[in-house]
Amino acid sequence: MSERDIYHEPPTRVLLRTADAYQTESADAVESYSDRLLSIVADYHNGGRPEGMNAQAMVGKSKRGEVAFRLFARIDPATRVIEAAGFKTRGCLAMTGCASVTCEMIEGKTFEEALAITTDDIRAAVDGVPVGKTNTLTFSVEAIRALIGDFLAREGAGLAELDAVVPCDTMSVPCLMCEHCSLRDTRTDLLVAEMEGE
Repeated sequence: MSERDIYHEPPTRVLLRTADAYQTESADAVESYSDRLLSIVADYHNGGRPEGMNAQAMVGKSKRGEVAFRLFARIDPATRVIEAAGFKTRGCLAMTGCASVTCEMIEGKTFEEALAITTDDIRAAVDGVPVGKTNTLTFSVEAIRALIGDFLAREGAGLAELDAVVPCDTMSVPCLMCEHCSLRDTRTDLLVAEMEGE
C-alpha cells in the first residue's frame, strides 16, 4: 500500500460514497483526522455482510446529524467464536474507521474477549478521533454488545440470559448516547413476549 501524500492538498476533497459506507457529514475538515484513521478509511476491506452471517446489530443517532453503524458477523454456534465480521456505516469518517477496526478486533474472539474491548482500545487502534466524534467509539463498543445479544436471541435466549451476558443500564451514558440500538429493541421484544405469555 502506498503512503498517503500529506504534502499536497488536492484541489477538491472527495467524499466517501460506497455501498457500505456513506459519509453524510461532508463539512468535516480532513485535517482533524489522524493519518492512521484516514488510511483505514481509504483501504478498508471488511465492508458488508460476511458469507454465512448469522448475527447483526445496529446502533447510532439521528439528532444533529445521522451516524449509524451496522455490524454483521458469522459466529460458530458450537464455540461462540466470531469467525468473520463486516460493517455498513452512515455518517462521518470516524464512524467508518472505528467500524472497520471493530470488525478486525472481534474476529477470532470469543464473546468474553469481544465484550472486553473498550473505547480506549478502539481509540488507540485508529490513533484517536476528532473532538466531537467520540460517540463513534461508544457506538463501536455498543455494536459489539448488540451483535452478541442478537446472536443469543436468535439462539432462543430470554431476558435472563441477555442480562447475564450483555447487561444494560438504561440510564448509563452509552445507552443514552445510542438513540438507536438493536439490543434495546431486542430486549423490548422479549419483554413484550414475556408479558403476553408467549
